[in-house]
Amino acid sequence: MISSKSLSTSYWPGIIIFLVTLAIGLSVYQDYGISWDEPIQRGMGSVSYNYVFQNDSSLIHFDERSHGVAFELPLILLEKKMHITDQRDLYLMRHLVTHLFFLFSCFFGYILCLRLFKDQFLACLGYIMFVFHPRIYAHSFFNTKDIPFLSALIILFAITQIAFDKNKTVWYLLMAIACAYATAIRAMGILFAAGISLFFIIDLINAIFKKEKAAKTGSNFALFLAAYLGCLILMWPILWTKPVFHFIEEFKALSHIYWHGFILLNGINYPGEELPWYYAPEWISISTPVLWVISGFAGLALLVISFIKKPVSFLSNPVQRNFLLYAICFTIPVFMVIALKSILYDDWRHLYFVYPSFVLLGLFALSKFKNGVGRKIVIALSLLQVTVLAAFMVRNHPFENVYFNELVSHKTEHLRKSFDMDYWGCADKQGIEYILAHDPADTVKIWWSLDPVGNNRMMIPTKIKERVKLVDSAQATYFMTNWRNHPADYSFPDIYYDIRVMNSSVLRIYKIK
Repeated sequence: MISSKSLSTSYWPGIIIFLVTLAIGLSVYQDYGISWDEPIQRGMGSVSYNYVFQNDSSLIHFDERSHGVAFELPLILLEKKMHITDQRDLYLMRHLVTHLFFLFSCFFGYILCLRLFKDQFLACLGYIMFVFHPRIYAHSFFNTKDIPFLSALIILFAITQIAFDKNKTVWYLLMAIACAYATAIRAMGILFAAGISLFFIIDLINAIFKKEKAAKTGSNFALFLAAYLGCLILMWPILWTKPVFHFIEEFKALSHIYWHGFILLNGINYPGEELPWYYAPEWISISTPVLWVISGFAGLALLVISFIKKPVSFLSNPVQRNFLLYAICFTIPVFMVIALKSILYDDWRHLYFVYPSFVLLGLFALSKFKNGVGRKIVIALSLLQVTVLAAFMVRNHPFENVYFNELVSHKTEHLRKSFDMDYWGCADKQGIEYILAHDPADTVKIWWSLDPVGNNRMMIPTKIKERVKLVDSAQATYFMTNWRNHPADYSFPDIYYDIRVMNSSVLRIYKIK
């Protein structure tokens, strides 16, 4: 066991990597557009803010009332505190804060990996795996739905490991607060509360079996449950009235999302409610770096084998049983989606929260190569994978959100015609900027295939934003498309601007007059 003192002095590699990623984030956060859902997310926070601070009961009848706002509400508080009124400044603040929270959580992930594996290389690799998943990295700026939940879970995992390791009341209290915060972002956090409760139950059974005093374990369990439920209600304003009703309402909404759009998968446009069972597994497999995919599934397989061989000793081991929690938190949500035939859309972003568990399972597999040739191969492959990822992210910035790995073809326009790519339209920002930079007209008139062109107009500085007019086809000079719901080519002859990633068009502008 590494002492607390030696652990703290070992944090420097992680601190250095954190500072490097922080510098990168501060230099690029202004490059990302506004996603389709960002104004909706902000609206949820605003309604809850008015309910809490202005005695406005609109929340009770709000369509999105049951969605957790534990991340959105602080963003509104920060917006008010900073007196931000300019739309561009407002969304830049949101992008920066969301990314900083993500980086902060990844450093917690580094600490967790260091405590689990006692291996500096694996801890640093873990931080890199958390941060540099290209899709998740881009989303860490403009996705205040899925990334804050993912981030909160990494922090929860770290605090959970420390709490059961130290067995001190204050850490169990912090664990309850962290778990409540995650659940108040998304109701699925209750799964993690159940996993933690399983740990307490196992400890109680062990104490009784060994004829030890179980009172302390029981009291800590009771403290966790009480603090968890209390903090959950406190952090989620809609739960202040009818907490059970509104929580179940949100959980049902997550299980059966109401959406009737179409989703492009392998070149076929599926209705949202008729997706094949392999939708989520395929998306995870083709949009996650290959080494992370191989190691993650290998770790899951190794864990299952280890558990089957020695289930009792596995559950009683304070380090190994953490990986059982990670396996549960990865597999159960995926199986639930398949079993319940839940509607997923926009790649697998609704399941991004399983990625930290997947990373930890992957590190579990890689940790088996502790020395010798195997260790050298792991290090070499990891460096190769990171180099390939870095090259992709630098070359295609800020469109990392359309990353596909080598398991799918990158032939000309194959990705565009086979999968939804920039489904949230963030590249519209660069499209508008290009037109403004190259067309000197006082007014540029844009017709578009699908939103959110209007959202991204808000990212243009106020002094030139008024030049942009969004009009119908009869008045337009330019036609802009991100291809969603229309992967086929358009007949307009004059391509004015084309953003391409991995040989496929992400956004195209035609000059039609």
